[in-house]
Amino acid sequence: MSCFFLNNQAINNAANYDEFKEGLLELIAINKQPSHSFYRHDSIYSLPILINGLYVAKAGKDETEIYRFLEQLTPCERLIETEPEANTYCKSTVNGFLGIKFNAAPIRADKQLTNNEDYKKWCFSFLTVHDFFLTKSAIAPEDKKVHLSDHHGKKELNELCDRIKNCPYVEKMQSTNWGGKKFIRKAEANGLIEIVLYKTDKQYALNVQTTGRDLPETQAIAQILRDKYDN
Repeated sequence: MSCFFLNNQAINNAANYDEFKEGLLELIAINKQPSHSFYRHDSIYSLPILINGLYVAKAGKDETEIYRFLEQLTPCERLIETEPEANTYCKSTVNGFLGIKFNAAPIRADKQLTNNEDYKKWCFSFLTVHDFFLTKSAIAPEDKKVHLSDHHGKKELNELCDRIKNCPYVEKMQSTNWGGKKFIRKAEANGLIEIVLYKTDKQYALNVQTTGRDLPETQAIAQILRDKYDN
């Protein structure tokens, strides 16, 4: 289980109520993994930005969501505001902080989470399993398109395609320029992965279109393909 702590200072740093509300709604939108815990200390309710902003604001849908979010956070008996405190509490360095504006807080940048994108980057940086974020293809393995050039390496490439089409994140495969000394030659932000049969004489290669929506996702899929099919 990984722990994330609502950082009081990074919440109170909001310049005004509008910035506070916008920042909290970004935190609310985080697609949290079930195994992760988001913590708050009750001192959050005494922050000036809440006393002078949230508590006196006209109650609306956003305010209701903010109150609900704060109440649903796991209470923490200790105020955790620094990395050493978090590491001691978690007995691990795999943790993070939730906030709006961290400014010059002595917390490493990749542990400062202000929105879902920050959270996703944290998960790809600190965790080894990323299936939670990956999108499975709607195409059945037998329906995934394969386009191979008619050359001596077609048999080897076709055998590889027959294997990797079973990966739920693969959508289509096509032969490409030869050459490369490792199984994954390239992974791109658009979901394209170049695979090389580097143990063959000609080092036949394959373009594999995956469901990756950005570079971290594509790299995670590339690692899955490497672990399962590089043999």
